[in-house]
Amino acid sequence: MTDESNGWHPREPVLLTREQAAEWCQVSLPVLDAWTYEPGFPVLRRAGGHFVRIHRGELERWLAERSRSTNPEPVYNPPLSPRRLRKQ
Repeated sequence: MTDESNGWHPREPVLLTREQAAEWCQVSLPVLDAWTYEPGFPVLRRAGGHFVRIHRGELERWLAERSRSTNPEPVYNPPLSPRRLRKQ
């Protein structure tokens, strides 16, 4: 059952464990652990660092922002055709 107004699925967790977040991002735990120390990464820690959770919605936004800042150009730029080159 989905609340269409906000896309919320009642069975989806809002706070992810490290393992869940790594699986969701399709990266290894060491990569995810490194990300948790980057500025702006949405990690929640308790004193001692034994309780780590990552907010799923904020993680989505962080990944989108990271992808825009690291890949400002489209991945594929088709070469100009000879016909288009002559017109310029």
